[in-house]
Amino acid sequence: MLLAQERAASAAVDLAIADLFPSLGVNAQYGGSGSDFPLVWNWSAGFRSVLSLFASWRDTEKVNEAVARLRAARAKIADREQQIRLDLSRGWNQLENVRRRLRLTELIARSTRESLDLINERYNLKAASAVEVTDAQVALTRARGDRVKARFDCEAAVARIRHAVGGEEQQ
Repeated sequence: MLLAQERAASAAVDLAIADLFPSLGVNAQYGGSGSDFPLVWNWSAGFRSVLSLFASWRDTEKVNEAVARLRAARAKIADREQQIRLDLSRGWNQLENVRRRLRLTELIARSTRESLDLINERYNLKAASAVEVTDAQVALTRARGDRVKARFDCEAAVARIRHAVGGEEQQ
């Protein structure tokens, strides 16, 4: 839409500039009338031409106004491009942060799983209490939940990047 506005403003500038050139208008006309009796015929002919070299300062003001509209349209395009660039930059930074967090949550989940396995073995040997086993299970559940949230945040960051560039989400 912004590009269409810019093209329309550019065409308006071209039209305003074209109006500055001299114009020549020519008009010709003829006519006749008469009757059979008393044999009177009337003929008329006319020719009119108009040459406009420079109408007024109004025409140059039209050019200035059209140029101002063109500049405004181009400024809107530049503003939108900057906004897209900012959105992409933010989205990319967010995606990188989320990917790091995802790797960290996967490491934590793996570590808590190994810790639970060790505590289960200790419990089987009667060296750990049921409370320690429960605490390890809670820690593993929390780590898995954090990993799921990090995956969701990663997908959300990708969707924001796709939205910023105007792409459709693929499924």
